Order: sequence, then C-alpha cells, then structure tokens
Amino acid sequence: MARRSTRKKLPNPEYLMGYVDDNESMDCIMKKFKQLEEYQTKVGRNDLTSDDCRELITNTSFGNIMNVFRPRYDIEDDYSSSSEEVTEGRHSRYIDPVTQSYKTVQPAIGKGEVLHNNVFNLKFDQSFEAILINPPIGLPLRNKAKLKFLKNLMHKGLVFLWTCKGEIKEWVETMEKFKLHYVENLVWVQVDKKKIEAVGGLENLQDFSTDLLQKQRGSPFASSHMTLLMFRKASSDKLELRHQRTCDVVFDFDKPKTYVYHMIETLLPEAGTKLELWADNDTRAGWIHVVHLED
Repeated sequence: MARRSTRKKLPNPEYLMGYVDDNESMDCIMKKFKQLEEYQTKVGRNDLTSDDCRELITNTSFGNIMNVFRPRYDIEDDYSSSSEEVTEGRHSRYIDPVTQSYKTVQPAIGKGEVLHNNVFNLKFDQSFEAILINPPIGLPLRNKAKLKFLKNLMHKGLVFLWTCKGEIKEWVETMEKFKLHYVENLVWVQVDKKKIEAVGGLENLQDFSTDLLQKQRGSPFASSHMTLLMFRKASSDKLELRHQRTCDVVFDFDKPKTYVYHMIETLLPEAGTKLELWADNDTRAGWIHVVHLED
C-alpha cells in the first residue's frame, strides 16, 4: 500500500497499488487490503502484472491513478521512504510500496532485561519509541499524573496502555496532558476457560454465547473485556510505521501478551529497545521489563 507521492514522474503501476490519504481511517485502509486480496484470488496469483495493477486501481476504491496523483513540481523529492515524514507545503507523502508492507520483522538478538523498581521513580539515559504499560486497575488519578515522566522518555513513538472501560476517559485525558494523543485501540475479550474447554476449545466453537465470557462486576453493565489504548507522541520527527492486518479484537483466557508484543514489534520495526512498565518477571528479547516495587 502506498501513499500519494510527490515524485515528478509517475512510478510504474505496481508501485501504486493503492493510496492511503492522511488521516484515513483504519477501516478504509483494511478495506483496500481486502480488495487487493480478493483481486489476487480472482486472477490466481499474488505477483500482479502492470495490467493487473491498472485494472485494480481503475475498478476499485483504490481509485484512478490520474485522478489522485497530483505531484507538486515546486518541491524536490529525495525519494526517501517515510511512514510519517512531514514537510511543510507538501500536499502528500510517500510510503513504502506494498511489497515492503510485508517485510519480515527481524527478531531481536539477546535476552530481555528485567528491572525491579518503583515505576514512578524510573530514570533512563535513553529514549524509547515503544512503551507498553500494564497499570493496576483503580490506580488513583494522582498516581496516573505521576507518569508525566513518559514525555521525557519518548521523543517520538507510541505508548500502549491496558485499561478497563471505566478508566478509559481518565487515561485519555491524562495522556493528552503529556502530549500523547489517542490514535487506536485493541480489545481483549475475556472468555471463561472452563466453559470454553467444556465445548471443545475456541478452535471448535460453532456458535458464541455471552455465557462463555468472564464477567466482572461493573456499572451499569458487567465487564468482559480490557482495552489496549494506543497513544502517539506529538512530534515532527519521522516515525517508521509498518501497517499490518492484525485483528483489533482478541478472544483469550489470559492477557494476550505474546500477541501484543508481536503486534508492537511489527508496527514499529525500527523502534530498537522497547520498554514495559508494571511487567511480569518474563523476559523477551529487545525489551526492558520493569516489575513495580513499592518503596
């Protein structure tokens, strides 16, 4: 998938598989990926020819090339690839073509690091592009406000934070004060392990009933899910994002830690070392895990 390009010369059609406009919703982006997959199934091959690309762009919501490709001739383009590089005066930005969107994420080398410390007293000499936070439910607002050190740990990047539905508003408002703006979320639907096993497991489930959900007391409704909020640090710096087809709803007995780690690593392939707060004692290569200790 490619965003509109400021190139002066029209690239080959295979590099114009589709356009993702600035601020385009995730639903629209996923619709375009679905159209691409359906067309690949129709023609019986994944490697599309130039003629295939022309037909795809012309006959789907990918759009007609000449209607959407409006280069600015007063701007020099260095042909660099950037997921979010913004230059004042440009009408649009260029993103890696679709072949790059499926780039394999290289596993980090070495073991992760576990630190036992009070989360609110953390100090690091480095910055992070990815921070995963697992705060306890019911954390007082005054303690949420103590996480203001996050804005100094991140010059650019994304913060991922688990919360129950009753605290979403409070967390979003708190993060906004740290110049961390809400952009997306993932939902973990909590299912009852014993009830799922009684019907043969999730993979053999023929029909889903709310009776299979874990239910926590709530008001006015019982709660059966947790939400992973995603915030982006306000910054003009380039941030390499790898858009993916990861589902934004997960059904599981336990918090889907491995799923989330992989999602973050795929989304931010150039993030380097990543930070997790209120972590368990488990380690993962490329991560610093902070296990909270009270003073």
